[in-house]
Amino acid sequence: MNDGDGGAWTRRRFLGLVGRAGGAAAVYETMTAMGLINLPEAWSGPLELPAGSGAGKSVLILGAGIGGLTAAYELGRAGYRCEILEAQERAGGRSLTARRGSVITEDGDRGVSRQTCRFDDGLYLNMGPGRLPYHHRRALHYCQDLGVPLEIYVMETTANRYQTDKAFGGRPQANRRIANDTRGYVAELLAKAICQKSLDAQLDEGDRERLLSLLKVFGDLQGEKCPDYAYAGSTRSGCAEPPTVYQACGAEEKLGFADLLRSEFWRHRFYQPVDFEWQPTLFQPVNGMDQLVEGFKRKVGQLIRYRTEVIDIRLRPDGVDVTSRTATREKQVRHADYCLSNIPLPLLHQIPANFSDDFGKAVGRARFAPTCKVGWQANRRFWETGDEIYGGISWIDDMITQVWYPSNGYFGAKGTLTGAYNFQDDAVTLGRMGLEERLATARQGAVKLHPEFADDSIVPQSLGLSIAWQNVPFQRGGWAEWSAESTEDRDAYARLLEPDGRFQVIGDQVSTLPGWQEGAMMSAEHAVEQIASGLRLGKRPAVLHAPDSRRVAQGR
Repeated sequence: MNDGDGGAWTRRRFLGLVGRAGGAAAVYETMTAMGLINLPEAWSGPLELPAGSGAGKSVLILGAGIGGLTAAYELGRAGYRCEILEAQERAGGRSLTARRGSVITEDGDRGVSRQTCRFDDGLYLNMGPGRLPYHHRRALHYCQDLGVPLEIYVMETTANRYQTDKAFGGRPQANRRIANDTRGYVAELLAKAICQKSLDAQLDEGDRERLLSLLKVFGDLQGEKCPDYAYAGSTRSGCAEPPTVYQACGAEEKLGFADLLRSEFWRHRFYQPVDFEWQPTLFQPVNGMDQLVEGFKRKVGQLIRYRTEVIDIRLRPDGVDVTSRTATREKQVRHADYCLSNIPLPLLHQIPANFSDDFGKAVGRARFAPTCKVGWQANRRFWETGDEIYGGISWIDDMITQVWYPSNGYFGAKGTLTGAYNFQDDAVTLGRMGLEERLATARQGAVKLHPEFADDSIVPQSLGLSIAWQNVPFQRGGWAEWSAESTEDRDAYARLLEPDGRFQVIGDQVSTLPGWQEGAMMSAEHAVEQIASGLRLGKRPAVLHAPDSRRVAQGR
């Protein structure tokens, strides 16, 4: 079979043609439909373990992150006796909300550093997870179950900006201008191709007319027939002057097509908000993501032993022995029928343990991704009053990658912004800087989007805050960095989904959603079901590949 030009049809070639027509998102959805991509099983609702089914059985949970808290909550409801060992002074793991008095400790190339948040009372910033997609049904369920109120998180507005030094004279451009002018130009070019009969082999006469009708609306083209279709600008891109009672909105002057191409905006996550993971509606807990942690603590907080570091793990036929050390260097050995580890895999690999060879090798395979955030208190909400930006994210061809605007406190006097959120090499570079240099670098990037960042009275340096997660003790990164193309990662990931004796790994690090709280809850649910079945579950479906961590956690 061929497509008319002599090329043989293959799965790879078919997906390539899909990509040309619809982009990466279309390829992903097509691969999903063809069964080439693992998807998490549809959530059928909260766990319903028989009441009292865990009576007389003990579970030791290592780490009070979201996965550990979820597991303790569900196991406790079934009567299991649980205890949580947490090496840090707080629960939540990477779910960290900074507010006045919060302390961020790092131990990186420059040694130990500590930052104390000095935001005004009532202001806060999520330094870890910051949003809950509508399709993360477990996370939304637990918010309801634990009495955590939610509000809308805004991922994108048409007033958000994109900036690069490569085009537009370095001036930031509104999202709507880039998005709609690009659509207009592409629609014009495709309409011209149809008018020149370049697509006659692919379209019959009826489809040509229908596609031209679509393009006229899609791109807001002028002209009613060939060859008159043209893009002359659109009010979708904004008004040249604000409308008055005398004069309607006039179209903003269109951006130059060459400038749009030189800007390479699509390489800088401009289209991330349309990827499924970030599509609206998204939510956030009122008053910070740590409110979800607090909800769990109201149920299982009494089970947490803080500042208790695990230093040895011994698997036994009848359970697991765990040796821990407190901040006062006191050692204790605990025995439990089962053990769930929420410890980041690279750190778990450093703890002496008698894991089986294949399990230990799988633990050692995991890497964690570097990622940094910078936060600012602004003494004036200039993005609202001056730029009419109410929530969303601006993107930039700079180390800082993005600036988040708050989705709460609208029209207030002050607010907080995420002034950088980056990954990979940019995160490594930023994380190696001293704290003051880190803030200065983030400010230099943000000034390109908003000149107000240069004014210390508006955005005080003394109120800046940063975190390099790869430097944070007992965390050492943002999420497990699995590769969907690596057979070694696939085999390690698949092995870690199953227990080693009565020991099992949990957390988003062993889920199809690395970097998301939903993934941690999904993993906890899987482990709880394993324990409830006495570790006698039937063979699970084969793992086609490990998660694509970069796509799922940080977007394209």
